[in-house]
Amino acid sequence: MPVHFEFDASMVRTQDEQALTKFAQVAGKHYKGSMITVEGFADPAGSSAYNVVLSRARAEAVKDFLIAKGMDGNSIRTVGYGKARLVRPGAERSEPGAELNRRVTFVVETPAAATVAALSMR
Repeated sequence: MPVHFEFDASMVRTQDEQALTKFAQVAGKHYKGSMITVEGFADPAGSSAYNVVLSRARAEAVKDFLIAKGMDGNSIRTVGYGKARLVRPGAERSEPGAELNRRVTFVVETPAAATVAALSMR
């Protein structure tokens, strides 16, 4: 479930709030004890150093939103990858597909004990 951002911005867009709220509800209910990594990305405009800072700010903004929705901040970490892992290589600023590069994605790591318990319930 990616969340997208405007060019050169790290604020959570209004149109993404409903999906993030739902994510917080589902994660809180079904993934207690899991570590969630919020991965931030940028389009290729700007320097590598700037884009790492911007992508980290995007991840932090999403983390702050999730905490405001009741998630435990200790179970959320953030990372900024800058312009690495582009969805649309070369698409930047207002070019078609650039918004796909300006995103945040999630990695949910469940504890091994929870996985074993879930498998043994089958």
